[in-house]
Amino acid sequence: MKLKTIKFISLILFIILAIFLFRNFGSDLTSPMQLREEIENYGNLAPIIFIFLYIVFTLFFFPGTILTISSGILFGTILGTIYTIIGATIGGTLAFFLSKFLGRGFVKDILEKKYEKLNDYDKKLEEKGFRIVAFLRLIPIFPFNGLNFGLGLSKVKTKDFILGTIVGIIPGSFTLAFFGDSITELNYTTIIISSILFILLIFSPKIYKYIKKRVRK
Repeated sequence: MKLKTIKFISLILFIILAIFLFRNFGSDLTSPMQLREEIENYGNLAPIIFIFLYIVFTLFFFPGTILTISSGILFGTILGTIYTIIGATIGGTLAFFLSKFLGRGFVKDILEKKYEKLNDYDKKLEEKGFRIVAFLRLIPIFPFNGLNFGLGLSKVKTKDFILGTIVGIIPGSFTLAFFGDSITELNYTTIIISSILFILLIFSPKIYKYIKKRVRK
């Protein structure tokens, strides 16, 4: 068996393990208030612990939504957004590197030998990586954690991946942190505004698809 094949199988096994861990232990980490209590116990180290948790969450397919909401509860809107972007970007980049190291060679051989059209798309990802990554982050058509590994299998450049991720997740990170912050303040105006933004974020893929169909007509 070729080394590329062994590495790719290792990547698949890691992903399966990550999903298994989430399904069996992720249910204990689904409460923003519980996460707040756990992280607050670390005092001045709370931001570092939060960022570390976000990195782990991202690598092991734990949804970051609850943790991002917790960032607003813990640190307020602005700092919560900043810490979320740092943790999500580092975690996403680590997943990207892992996927590229273990799986890129295997996928590259298959695309070049058997799938010309997909190989052409792969080249476009290399040429327009920043714009594509930023768009995919801004409109969450694909799950954030899965996208990290998927893009690692492509020709997307590391620089484009990192910058595209940072730019693309700012609106979503801000919205969720703002939502968490508004809950702690119990200000009904901010709760309503943040809830509207939250709903728009959730339905943004459907809104995008609807607008796209209307433009085509």
